[in-house]
Amino acid sequence: MSPTVGSASKSSPFADRRARLAAGMLGMTLFLVSLGVLFGAVLVGYLVIRLQPTAGPAPEIPALPAGLWLSTVLMLISSVTVQWALGAARRDRHRQLRVGMAATTLLGLAFLGTQTVCWIQWSGPLAASLGEAQKAFVLTGFYVLTGVHALHVIGGLIPLAVVTIRSFGNRYSSADHAAVRYCAMYWHFLDGVWLVLFATLMLGI
Repeated sequence: MSPTVGSASKSSPFADRRARLAAGMLGMTLFLVSLGVLFGAVLVGYLVIRLQPTAGPAPEIPALPAGLWLSTVLMLISSVTVQWALGAARRDRHRQLRVGMAATTLLGLAFLGTQTVCWIQWSGPLAASLGEAQKAFVLTGFYVLTGVHALHVIGGLIPLAVVTIRSFGNRYSSADHAAVRYCAMYWHFLDGVWLVLFATLMLGI
C-alpha cells in the first residue's frame, strides 16, 4: 500500500515546480479574464447611459480633474518598475528586486492618493453645476469607473506589499519567483484597464 501511495505522490503534477508554475499562470490568466469581463460590463453600462439623449453631459459640467493625468503617469511608471523587479528576480538581482517591488507599492499608494484628491476636488464643482438629468451619467462615467478600478488597485497592493516584504528576506530567485510574476501580470492588467478607462472618460465627458 505504501509504495503505491509514494508513487502516486511522486507522479502528481504539482510535485514539479514547472507544473505548479504552469497551473498558476493558467489560474492567473483566467482570473484576469474574469476581471476583464467585469470592467467590460462597467464600460458597457457607461456607454448605455452616455448614449441616452437625456443623460448626456451639460455644458456646465466642469472639466475632469487635471490630477487624472498625474494618476496615469504614476500608473505607467509603476508598470515599468514592477517589470523591472520581475527582470531582476529572473537574474537573481535581489537588491534591484527589492527596489522595484518597493517602488511599485509606493507608486500604487500614490496613485490612490491622487485619485482621492481628484474625487474630492471634483465633488465641489459638481454639486454647484450638476442637474438631475446628468447625475446618472456623471456617477457612472467618473465615480463608478474610477472607484471600481481603485478597489482592484487596493486589492493588488496587498500581495504587492507581501511580496515586497518577502523580497527583503531573499525569498525569490531565478528558479523560484512565481509570486513576483503573478504580481506583475496583475499590475500590468490594472495599468491597461486604467488607460482604457482614462481614454473613455476623456473622450466621453
